[in-house]
Amino acid sequence: MSSAGKKAWSILRTNLGVILLSSGLWNLGGQLTWPFFSLYVLALGGSYVDVGIISAVGSIIQIIPTFIGGYLTDRVGRKKMVYTMSFLLAFAELLRGIAPNYSILLVAAALGAIWNGLRDPSFESIFADSTNPENRAYGYALWMVVPTLFGVLSPYIIGIFMDRYGVIVAQRWAYYTLFGLAVVASFLRYRFLEETLTAENTKQVDLRNAMHDILSDFRFTLTYLPRQLWIFLTCDLFFTFSWAICDPYFVTYATEVVQLSSTQWGMVMTLVTIINILVRVPIARASDKYGRLKFMFPAMFMWAATFLVYVYTRNFAEVLIVRGVLALSSCIGDPAWLALFADYSPHEHRGRFNAIKSVAWSITWGFGNLVGGFLYQSFSKQYPFLIGAAIQFITGFAALKLIKEPKKREE
Repeated sequence: MSSAGKKAWSILRTNLGVILLSSGLWNLGGQLTWPFFSLYVLALGGSYVDVGIISAVGSIIQIIPTFIGGYLTDRVGRKKMVYTMSFLLAFAELLRGIAPNYSILLVAAALGAIWNGLRDPSFESIFADSTNPENRAYGYALWMVVPTLFGVLSPYIIGIFMDRYGVIVAQRWAYYTLFGLAVVASFLRYRFLEETLTAENTKQVDLRNAMHDILSDFRFTLTYLPRQLWIFLTCDLFFTFSWAICDPYFVTYATEVVQLSSTQWGMVMTLVTIINILVRVPIARASDKYGRLKFMFPAMFMWAATFLVYVYTRNFAEVLIVRGVLALSSCIGDPAWLALFADYSPHEHRGRFNAIKSVAWSITWGFGNLVGGFLYQSFSKQYPFLIGAAIQFITGFAALKLIKEPKKREE
């Protein structure tokens, strides 16, 4: 084996490599389904409001499992939670594939939310534990870029199948494919991930006193975390809400108002993936070197501007350009954004903080999905994007005043 091959193999055998490879397989199938989920709900008899309700149900149900997951990841370790819940999440994708109507998608969303809530704190913690402050944004960028390489052509390919065979038939086969790939990815996590919670930090789980321990642990974490982390989380939640009211309706606005075909929307999402691949890693390296906020602040206002302009698109080329700029904005801001959360959160409290953050996101995202569906169906298809842009502009100006670079990045 060449020296380059040996180096690639050595990276692949690290936790970072296992996560990138397994997430890449999951993304290969996921990009067949995620960009078109709203159309699948509508094809199975749901309404625009139902699209929001399905997303909201998953977000709300995820709350309690996330607290439990945060407790378990700092007690029993990260790895076991990650691979067990990954297997169960794979079966939620199978249920979506065989759903006879949109109401079954509610059941799949609920089950997926339970398993995702139990897994997410461990998944985020094992990833953060496997990086260091000097390369953290770079690590997050790799997480965002490398898996997308696997699915770069998936939206375009499934878009062609949807135009030829219809939404339901094409999406069923897409979910079956996703299920198979997710099972393989889960096995890789089971076989090759290494535990990052040291033995001296592992605690015995006492089921009789579990609830008391959970409340006690989280109460201590709430008092221990720095003030800047709470300020950043508050700003983050406003941005999360603005995305939640719009995100399910980018595809419906493009296909119904602008009259794009499924193939054209697949091409748009393929461009988004290519931009992610080309831009995220070099921007993340710069973020590790020059600081987080130099990249986060411009991204905030670029998001707001592209949300606003999106409602004025009238053809395929305009949608392609605006979604491309939106993807570029996320490439600039997202790696630094995620890294800043890790920079602020102490290692020994990271699992519980990730649980708190995930719960806050779930509530905000679920409420935003409901509001977005109501606005889109009852008032105007432009309202979610206009309101989202306004929230982002206001929150961006507040963030300029309130958020500071950490004096010391947590390990």
